[in-house]
Amino acid sequence: MVNLIARRPPVDPSSMKATDINLLNFTRPHMRALHVSWICFHIAFTGWFAVAPLLPTIKKDLNLTDAEIGDCNIAALSSSIIFRILAGPLCEKFGPRRVMAGFLILGAIPTACVGFVQSANSLIAARFFVGILGATFVSCQFWSTQMFSPNTVGGANAIAAGWGNMGGGITYLLMPLVFDIFNKFLPANTAWRVSMLVPAVLCIIAGIFAYCFGDDCPEGDWSRRNLFPNDGYVQFGDKESKKPKIKQDMEMQIHRIPTVIHYLLVFINPNVVLMMVMYACSFGVEVAVDNVISIFLTSEFGISQITAGLFGSIFGLLNIFSRLSGGLVSDFINRKMGVRGRLLVQFLCFFLQALFLILFKFMSESFASAIVLMACFSLFTQACCGTSFGIVPYLDPAATGIVTGLVGAGGNVGGLIFAAVFKAYAGDLRTGFMIVGLSVLTVSFIPFLMSIHGRTLVLGTVKRNF
Repeated sequence: MVNLIARRPPVDPSSMKATDINLLNFTRPHMRALHVSWICFHIAFTGWFAVAPLLPTIKKDLNLTDAEIGDCNIAALSSSIIFRILAGPLCEKFGPRRVMAGFLILGAIPTACVGFVQSANSLIAARFFVGILGATFVSCQFWSTQMFSPNTVGGANAIAAGWGNMGGGITYLLMPLVFDIFNKFLPANTAWRVSMLVPAVLCIIAGIFAYCFGDDCPEGDWSRRNLFPNDGYVQFGDKESKKPKIKQDMEMQIHRIPTVIHYLLVFINPNVVLMMVMYACSFGVEVAVDNVISIFLTSEFGISQITAGLFGSIFGLLNIFSRLSGGLVSDFINRKMGVRGRLLVQFLCFFLQALFLILFKFMSESFASAIVLMACFSLFTQACCGTSFGIVPYLDPAATGIVTGLVGAGGNVGGLIFAAVFKAYAGDLRTGFMIVGLSVLTVSFIPFLMSIHGRTLVLGTVKRNF
């Protein structure tokens, strides 16, 4: 349950995880970790997407073609796939606090170096390494999963990732304004380069902040995890679940460094693969649209870079409640229907996302209708991210870091694919949006194929358990 109060959240004594989210509380370990995780992920976005709002100016300065801009966007997403896969095992070994700090500080270096590029190839190379900032998503989600119990983990993950993703919208507001300030004293071809120093410095500050002020887990430092015994029962969120509590704790609470065999088992778990595909069509859509929305608005409606940044920021700013709403609805239905309810909400959100993406092709001729439809598909795209990570903690609880990394990487694979779609349809982006929508529509039916701990969306409890 999410509450706007400052009192410490209640804690499940068997797992030491918080059972409520009290947003106005900032004390250690639970709520401070949640706030530190989303703030750091939010700032990581300012570096990861710093180039996108300034592409009209950068395109003119470096004489970039539409194809080169597409390659630039693909580079920023493709590298994050690698870093996200690595981030899961790193979180399992070193804890989310150190991994978050390390990625932020390392990512600040290529972000600053973007200001030195002189050609399309050097810009593509710089953005490739900036992609390390995208891996902060894994440590963000792993961190909140450590702090909150299964009955509220969907909401916690949605807040951490949603408010972090809101950094994409803030970046669309921030970077054109920063550029405009520097442009008053410097020529445009220098002002955008100096502007890159702002997100780089912010990332360094955030990395130090994460390391100094957060806790890895309820016990404090990662080296102290699982030092306290468990007893009693943990509610799995389903009346059909009657397993002994000590066994459920093994499944839902304890996180150890997995063996190589466990890595392989996670890779071949059908539910993990299916969730990777679904996250590719939610977060993947979000990051791909983040990279093209400014170019779309300026080219289609002839508005300025600052105006495009202002309206383009709506897509990211909706994360303040859209991803959270997906996680909260998933948690609520879970209390009524168990994990089947989470799968049902997943299907509905994906179906509605697809519907508005397809409508964008046919009903966005005017500027007003384009903004309204963009807001609609943004709402459900981000809600899908929230519902997805309401399900992720159930897929393989003993290897949460690996699963989070793989699903997160799936999101970037989707971003890569959809960035390629937008590149192929650079002259007709509306058709690109329709193709993305048709892909999401197909994927929306995946929840009907999933079986989580013997529970399916259509048949209820079955013997088969992936």
